[in-house]
Amino acid sequence: MTKLQIPAPKWARPLLEGERGRPRYRGAKGGRASGKSHFFAECVVERLIQDPHSRVVCIREVQKSLKFSAKQLIVDKINASPCAHMFEIQSTEIKRVGGGGIIIFQGMQDHTADSVKSLEGFDIAWVEEAQSMSKKSLELLDPTIRKDGSEIWFSWNSFRKDDPVEEIFRDNDNAVLVHCNFVDNPFVNDATFEMAKRAYQKNVQTFNHVWLGDYVGDVEGALWTNGMIERCRIDEVPDLSRIVVAIDPAVTGGKSSDETGIVIAGRHAQSGNYYVLEDASLRGSPDQWIRVAIEKYREYQADRIIAEVNNGGDLVETLLRNTDRAVSYRAVRATRGKMLRAEPIAALYESNKVFHAERMRELEEQMIFYNGSGNISPDRLDALVWALTDLSQTSGQAVWRIN
Repeated sequence: MTKLQIPAPKWARPLLEGERGRPRYRGAKGGRASGKSHFFAECVVERLIQDPHSRVVCIREVQKSLKFSAKQLIVDKINASPCAHMFEIQSTEIKRVGGGGIIIFQGMQDHTADSVKSLEGFDIAWVEEAQSMSKKSLELLDPTIRKDGSEIWFSWNSFRKDDPVEEIFRDNDNAVLVHCNFVDNPFVNDATFEMAKRAYQKNVQTFNHVWLGDYVGDVEGALWTNGMIERCRIDEVPDLSRIVVAIDPAVTGGKSSDETGIVIAGRHAQSGNYYVLEDASLRGSPDQWIRVAIEKYREYQADRIIAEVNNGGDLVETLLRNTDRAVSYRAVRATRGKMLRAEPIAALYESNKVFHAERMRELEEQMIFYNGSGNISPDRLDALVWALTDLSQTSGQAVWRIN
């Protein structure tokens, strides 16, 4: 690990010990706002400052575009450095001026042994959101990064004790792992502490997982369990007969506002199975989330956008018509409570009728944690329920009727 010339939190010190390539595996796991990603991004920049020939790949299991990568974070660290002139920031990669050093960004999903061979000469692989890495991806990546002195860094929010990344650090004398959370981060601001306090007041179990980095456990009274979520994962999605984009809108778009749930799902006519394709939820203004919904409608060639109108009234339709009048749209209104609406959808999961095309950590956390108690707004889960309910109705197998 690079000997940093920049400030590093106390929790990170074990990661800075040893020599280059020993230990090979260096990991930081824990809760939100602990500074894990910031620390590793600074390490990447410092490494290339000190060694202009270093080659670094930033890995995620799924990376549909660079906006979902660490690129912007690394660029911010470069721009904040007095050595920014040493880097050439390009559209898809970052080069070290005066050497062969480079930083690239890559997703592992759908890769084969042949397709990752180009990484053989890399010095460092930094794996972000490592709890989402599949066993297959780790088995491909590990032997590929094999240059003398090479290292693999991992940063992740704990999810399950048996996640493949966890196995790397068990009884491994060539690995170092630290656990950190927001109270260990000296750079956390007052707004973050306030967010954590509100999370604790809403639901202690969710707070313990999201903010303190505890493993997800089954929650009493919840409709979904860890086992149900793990069973629904698949590697390949068949051709779908119908696809919808479901929106559970937040009326406001401030930093403390609820998120707008946006979930894309489809149905396979022959099998009658349902496929959750993407969770595109976000916290943003109405103009922002309606544009994302329309982008996903176009990207997936969806048949319809559906949205709950209990809170927003005509807001969604007005936004759609002002942005793209060609979009097919249906308004839905909840006449039942959230738990009652979700129960038949959970039954589809229990019957092995619903599958997830990728890991969707935040959506899946809401599914596992929500039991109807506490002051929680499960926006992603609500959007999932609307999507699957609509698909079940149009298949002639309605789980319940929307009024």
